[in-house]
Amino acid sequence: MNLYEIPHHEESPEIVNGVVEISKGDSAKYEYDPSLNLFRLDRCLSSAMVYPVNYGFIPSTKAADGDPLDIMIYNNIPIDRGTLVQCYVVGVLEMTDGGDNDYKILTVPCTHIRRIKRISDVDPMFLNITKNFFKHYKDLEGKKVTVGDWLGREKALDIIREDMLYDTPTLPVPRQYE
Repeated sequence: MNLYEIPHHEESPEIVNGVVEISKGDSAKYEYDPSLNLFRLDRCLSSAMVYPVNYGFIPSTKAADGDPLDIMIYNNIPIDRGTLVQCYVVGVLEMTDGGDNDYKILTVPCTHIRRIKRISDVDPMFLNITKNFFKHYKDLEGKKVTVGDWLGREKALDIIREDMLYDTPTLPVPRQYE
């Protein structure tokens, strides 16, 4: 199955399905290739930085750059590449890359032990580290990105609604996040 076409969670956009491409702590950037149905190495980061968060995409969405929406899955441990995670939407980091909006949706796994519901529930140091990472992770490649502010859950939900592909069915799964 093409992972880009995984159906929406039945409670989207409040809960989304996320596919991990890059595990927390990795310095290699992997991207899913739908034509080959595998993950390929895109590049290695040119700096000593590592991804501070599990990173991937929200299937059955299409962002301004033509790819699925980017997702960050806030969790204390790395999650393996290719794993499908049901995620509760918490907020979004504003970002522009190559002139296009490149929002990073922040989520937590529905099975997360801490009940994080808002951006204000997230560790402020994590938010600072993650913002700094995305501001500088392409510096040594000579690429320019602009990082804005962390925005709340409602803005994240609006972005997901706008980018959802609506001809996609939903994936019926039990709600685990209360």
